Amino acid sequence: MPDQQTPLRLSYEPDDYLCTWNIPDGKGGSTELPGQLEVLPNRAPNGSVYGRLPLNRDEPQEGVFSFSFPQVVEAPVLSGTLANGGSVILLDAHITYWTMNQGHVTGSAALLSKGGEFFGRRSPQMAPENGNEIPLVSSIEFQITVLDALAGTAPIASVQTPGIHPDNPKGLWSANLNLEARAEWAKGGVELSVGYNGRMRTASGFEFRLCFSPLATVTFQRGVSLRVAFDEFIEPLRRISSIATGKPQDLTYVAVRLTDIAGQYQVYGTGITQAPFASSEKDVRNHRSVIRAKADELSLLGLILEWRKYSAEHHPLVETYGSMLHAHDQHPRSRFLLLIQALEGLHGYETRNEYGQRRLSHLSKREQVIDSLSSVADRDVMKFLKKFLSKNPPTSLDAVLKSMTGALPVDIMDRIAATSLVTEAMSNPSVKTPANALRIVRNNLAHGTRGYDAFELDEVVRILELAVRAHSLRILGCPDDVVKRVFEESD
Repeated sequence: MPDQQTPLRLSYEPDDYLCTWNIPDGKGGSTELPGQLEVLPNRAPNGSVYGRLPLNRDEPQEGVFSFSFPQVVEAPVLSGTLANGGSVILLDAHITYWTMNQGHVTGSAALLSKGGEFFGRRSPQMAPENGNEIPLVSSIEFQITVLDALAGTAPIASVQTPGIHPDNPKGLWSANLNLEARAEWAKGGVELSVGYNGRMRTASGFEFRLCFSPLATVTFQRGVSLRVAFDEFIEPLRRISSIATGKPQDLTYVAVRLTDIAGQYQVYGTGITQAPFASSEKDVRNHRSVIRAKADELSLLGLILEWRKYSAEHHPLVETYGSMLHAHDQHPRSRFLLLIQALEGLHGYETRNEYGQRRLSHLSKREQVIDSLSSVADRDVMKFLKKFLSKNPPTSLDAVLKSMTGALPVDIMDRIAATSLVTEAMSNPSVKTPANALRIVRNNLAHGTRGYDAFELDEVVRILELAVRAHSLRILGCPDDVVKRVFEESD
């Protein structure tokens, strides 16, 4: 086995594939036409079709028929047969005819299987009459770049070598697999398991090797669309893994099983790198995930469901911070403003009931003031008061930041106070606290009245991001021991 091969491997490498498409004929059926499919990492699939295309003719004029181009046909599902005997299902297909005999095909995702053909005959499940039915996913396998660190288990429990102990048999090298490495959770008709695919090379007089690739599988009691599987299960776990490590993480591999079609289908589409990996102790250490699900007795499925719940509620922290998790090269100015906004939004969300009561009390007092002055103030004064006397109680970003940093198991204000940005701001006698300084910097940046050095901003951003990550884990239900690791791993 070559060193570069991993236990988890692609069924179809990124490439161009010749195929035969089942093109809608505009009459409720389909026609087989030759073409090509291109699938690449991180790209939506596309291809071509050529031959005698089912074109729409213009109304005849003086007995002469004509055709207008381009012509566009949209189909929720476009099926095809690959020249190597496999099959393809293209979702959200968009077919554009540019000439009498050539067209371009695109889609949101391509599902490729090796099992679509049997001695040259198309399997009955892929018959053209079923081609418009959107396939439902019964299970989906996927790999995220820190899945092994996130799971918190290793596939090998122990090893024995001649050099570890003098009593060990001479010349014996052995490994005991960790039979408890797989973690499984179930809730609401959905099961999530995280384990390892292994590959071994033992039948060799020159090499003895074991390697493993982490793999997650979500199984659905009732089939769901591929979009639902991605948006509500894979993407939340990818975002949680980014929070757990403090770094953007990639989706490296996806494959699905469908409810009504046999076989497993590898998925190509935007956001999938098509680069599955094998686990290594070095990479797990470097990822420094603060979540180690099995050891922490944390349900990754529970975290996913919590993320989905907050996303459906438009939770400000999930929406604001979630949108920036996969950004690799964002300027510190943008990150500073978004992180402050995330903390502000979280505070508002968690104190919304208290604020509602304060607002009612404030409105009542406002009406009392206006009523008491109406008999002594002239019309212009009353008009001014009604227009400019706020209907909302006063709020302070200083208090918000103090509250949000104080709610964490580790106080970070001393770290913030030691940064160059805050030290410089507090050199002004009117700036009394680090929270004051952050408010002034935020207002200057938001209103464009002053800029700051990117490196000094980045120093503060790194600390603020620890706070936002910690709060994200807290609201998802992680215990304090996990939340504290966010700060310990950064030291």
